[in-house]
Amino acid sequence: MNTKLKKCWSLLLALAILLGCFSVSFAAYAADDQIEISVENFPDPVFRSIVSRYDTSAPKGYLSASERNVSRISLTGYSVDSIKTLKGIEYFADSLKVLRCTDLKLEELDVSALINLTELTCMGNNLTNLDVSKNTNLVTLNCSKNQLTSLTLGSIDTLETLHCYINNLKSVTVSLLPNLKEFRCDQNQLTSVDLSFNTNLTYFTCASNHLTALDLTKNTLLGRQDDGEFRTIARELVGDQTATAAARINGTQIVIPFTIADESRVVATSLDIDGLKGYYADRFVAYDAADIVDGVDYTYSVNNEWVQDMEVNVEVSRDFYQVDFYYDEDMTELIGRAFVDEGQAAKAPSFTPPLCNTLDCWSDDISNVTGDMKIYGIFKDAHSYKLVSFADGIATIECTVCADNQKVKFIDCVNAAANDVNYYSCLDVVADGCINAKDYAELVKMFK
Repeated sequence: MNTKLKKCWSLLLALAILLGCFSVSFAAYAADDQIEISVENFPDPVFRSIVSRYDTSAPKGYLSASERNVSRISLTGYSVDSIKTLKGIEYFADSLKVLRCTDLKLEELDVSALINLTELTCMGNNLTNLDVSKNTNLVTLNCSKNQLTSLTLGSIDTLETLHCYINNLKSVTVSLLPNLKEFRCDQNQLTSVDLSFNTNLTYFTCASNHLTALDLTKNTLLGRQDDGEFRTIARELVGDQTATAAARINGTQIVIPFTIADESRVVATSLDIDGLKGYYADRFVAYDAADIVDGVDYTYSVNNEWVQDMEVNVEVSRDFYQVDFYYDEDMTELIGRAFVDEGQAAKAPSFTPPLCNTLDCWSDDISNVTGDMKIYGIFKDAHSYKLVSFADGIATIECTVCADNQKVKFIDCVNAAANDVNYYSCLDVVADGCINAKDYAELVKMFK
């Protein structure tokens, strides 16, 4: 009996161990299958609340694989309750193909686990960086209206639509997106865009960046519509580019060093004068500071018949001022101009005064220049008069240079001394520096 009893106990013990193993195995499987809807797994309370709506079966508080078998998640419409993070979205990776999370105030978004994703729309958030290089099945990406300074795309053969406008991107690499058809990167900080490998592009906009050149030679499908017809992409969609440059003085020229790729594509500039180009040899050239106050504009050919030329405005800074010198207060005739550093004195140009005039002074002080100035000369007469006749107390005098002549009443000149406005040297016959009765007597004798 003892032997049989021992055998029974052994069998029972073995069965218990076996059942225990199955139990542990089932429990382990169940634990792996269930994702707890917890703060640890879904830290954002609003997102956690939304996720809990997928919890439709026991045990409550957990998401099973079937409950996570979701192909589309759209969080659009929850913008009133901001969501800072979508951490936990990775638990939907096996089935999720479409993720829309617009206007949620997201500060981070990690989609690296969502390898089946074909569409990601995350526009209107507070994202500063986004990496979709692992999402190699993406067809559509819209990450516009964020604060992105970094967008990592990698190589995605499937991507056809990319919208990343209204961000802070200084660069974006799309050369490994061979099937890209629609690309919008307006209102960023881009200084260059290489589209030479994106030969399938049909629509492109890049307005309001800092591009100085743009080559669309290889993008022969740009402008093509669904019906196969082509429509011109307007300059407003590629223009409004801005750049900066500093001006310096080279003699009478204002030179603005500025490099533009392929100078031959510069169609026109705001500094072109009478057929002379305002841009050549990597520089803009101006002769008047007024021409660069609002910057320098130029038009650049993108070399594509269905895309209008790109327009660029170069904001010009300078550390000098311009002083224009005119003959009179009408400021119609320019004498010359001088360029001067702030706080320094301007040197007036050499010039010939108007006939029978001499410069008395300038209309404004040029000893301490603190801004652009327009001034004119104040002149005084410098005639060289000779006496022509004298009769009945009236003298006729004539300028030996300009033949100006006038009649002068002697009585109006009595007691006039040198430098007085009514002093005429030709009436000071006795040359004592004052016109008086002795001069009158001599004049009478001379023309008796």
